[in-house]
Amino acid sequence: MSDPVRIAIVGGGYGSKVVLPGYAELAEFEPVAVWSRRPQRARELAEEAGLEVGTSDFEELLSTPGLEAVHVATPVATHVGFATAAAERGLHVMCEKPLAESLAGASRIVSAIRSNGVVGAVNYGRRMQQARLRLLGRAREVLGRPRMASVSLVYTDHADAGSRPFTWVHEASLGGGRLQAYGVHDLDFLLELFPDVEAVAAATEVGVAQRPLGGEKMGRVTAEDAYAILLRFRGGGLGTVSLVATARHKRGDVIELYGQEGSVRLDAQARVWWARAGEELRCEGPFATSSSDAFAGVARNFWAAIREGAAPDPSLEEGLRVQAVFDAVRIADVERRWVRPEPILAST
Repeated sequence: MSDPVRIAIVGGGYGSKVVLPGYAELAEFEPVAVWSRRPQRARELAEEAGLEVGTSDFEELLSTPGLEAVHVATPVATHVGFATAAAERGLHVMCEKPLAESLAGASRIVSAIRSNGVVGAVNYGRRMQQARLRLLGRAREVLGRPRMASVSLVYTDHADAGSRPFTWVHEASLGGGRLQAYGVHDLDFLLELFPDVEAVAAATEVGVAQRPLGGEKMGRVTAEDAYAILLRFRGGGLGTVSLVATARHKRGDVIELYGQEGSVRLDAQARVWWARAGEELRCEGPFATSSSDAFAGVARNFWAAIREGAAPDPSLEEGLRVQAVFDAVRIADVERRWVRPEPILAST
């Protein structure tokens, strides 16, 4: 690749563990800088990865010579400040999901990107996994209008207090919780097929109330490790999105889609089943569920948008669409009622 995009990674946690290595493996990108709130951590990350800049000073990061783009991978509550500042400096922006902690914040990010004429995208990478791409394709072929759609995840990675140390993902005030980690991906998936959500209801729960802070100290968990969402689609049909991260036995992802014209299913072995009305179910797969491959697809789409003028995919509009439903889910959980998502206008 003769024209890689010089990119900086903002975030020393997920950004250093997943995002930075992901870009480093792609010929389309040249990682040149990393930001962490801890100066020593930033310097260590830069040295380990051979980057030009490792800093806790965001202005210094934005001033990196030849910098073209940033990937914002910080706690959700901080996305707006980082993303808008980068856009105002004329840098392209890839933002982790969800775009922000609220639709108002997400709209600020989108406005800054559009008004400064830079490329913006949001990392809804799970949609790009081979298994889910195949499922989407089959659903568009055979499903028709929705009758019932279900996404169910059963994991064991948070089953014990010591299984994960306390970080921002366990703190609700910073936008943590399994909804921001997985739920928004599954909402994004369903909205690809059924974008018109009339109303949502939801409930969340903290199953493991404390996590280790270090030594013998424990931190109180305020962000959910289980959730159940009910969606009502305009024109008919229901959807459910659920996760438990504290199960004792992992099952994996199961997605079932039942429509007026046919059925499609992704089983826990990553096989896709499908049929039209009157046909026997057929099976294909198993398909890959690699997160790194999915990230590579998102990143290459970002490169194509920057260098070739392609449409960003996943787009900011899709990010806003998910954000509106995500906000409604949060309100529904607190107020224990059906909530209508805010409409997203084409010009938003």
